[in-house]
Amino acid sequence: MRQATFGLIGAGGIARSQHLPNLTRAPHARLKTVCDLREDALKQMQAKYDVPCATTDYRQLLSDPCIDAVVVATRDDMQASLTIQALQAGKHVYVEKPLAKDPGTAESVLAAQKAAGKFVAVGFNRRMAPAYRKAKELVAADGGAKNIHYRISDEYWRWGKVFPPGTRVIHEVCHIFDILRWFTDSDPTEIYCTASRPDDECYALKFANGCVASIMSSGYVTIDMPKERVEIVSDLGALIVEEFVELRTYGYRDSEAVYRFPGHSHPDREFTHKYLLEKEGAAALYALRRMGWEQRNRHQAETGEVTRSPDSAEREDYVERRGPFWNYMVDKGWLAAIDHFAECVVTGDTPQNAGAEDALWSSRMTAAAIKSRDEGIAVSF
Repeated sequence: MRQATFGLIGAGGIARSQHLPNLTRAPHARLKTVCDLREDALKQMQAKYDVPCATTDYRQLLSDPCIDAVVVATRDDMQASLTIQALQAGKHVYVEKPLAKDPGTAESVLAAQKAAGKFVAVGFNRRMAPAYRKAKELVAADGGAKNIHYRISDEYWRWGKVFPPGTRVIHEVCHIFDILRWFTDSDPTEIYCTASRPDDECYALKFANGCVASIMSSGYVTIDMPKERVEIVSDLGALIVEEFVELRTYGYRDSEAVYRFPGHSHPDREFTHKYLLEKEGAAALYALRRMGWEQRNRHQAETGEVTRSPDSAEREDYVERRGPFWNYMVDKGWLAAIDHFAECVVTGDTPQNAGAEDALWSSRMTAAAIKSRDEGIAVSF
């Protein structure tokens, strides 16, 4: 099998949880070089994943004629600039979302792509999630989406503290803006946003094809609650997808009532959940998340106790090192997205990944949502 040779810029959180393990197990990809400014992290990841080359200078990576494509997995404020430089160096680029914090910057990337004639894929990986691809197939066969509700909620109050209040829409809801355009095969015409507190918001959208959609975004829940749920009404049927693991259909006579999908694994973590989700779907999801939440609470309580319980060491090992990454244990399409992109680099076929123009639309929607929220008005495109 022919493989595309990749370089990875950035060895931080998303690279460690997704890009490094996925680039080393995607059939159509070969990771040659990893780059990061932190030498300790660089050496650790190079050894862990047996990467041939490592450098702290991204320009050295971009100048390597053997590298076909680059994955940009850096901070938000570096993504657009590095993507443009990689395109100018003649590389295809897979860049993490949101790509740009404003439409003007996204337009610069789109212009650079057109000038370079290379592929740009943006990390809106949900387009490649097996559950969502099946959902779109079923909805399209019943006249397309007419009404969509999407909930995305997580422990942003824990991990999002590094971001200014009110910016969850930029780096998290951007995913949902993209997937709504993908589900509807249409562009938005209007958006309205209202908030109860920073990063606890509702959005109402209208699309050019007539579909309406709502988004509930909250950063104030705990891990026992599944992160994402989508409900879609088509002509005379409907479906619900619970956290990428279970799809239930209503009114679709030629489909199964329930479809279940295996989870996503990480080489550092135990993988039992992958099989439980395939066999039991949402029931397993609820139980696993509840167990994780309870075990973490118990572990936190035990760290302050003078006398620890007999199973405290086992619990600590599970919570800190062995249990799944809760928001990464379901298959949101990460591996499929990078492997498909790598295959297209080899074959020259146009990728089905979200591209620079899709990222531009997501940036426009984000800017319009913020304007709507701040001014209390509906914003038209």
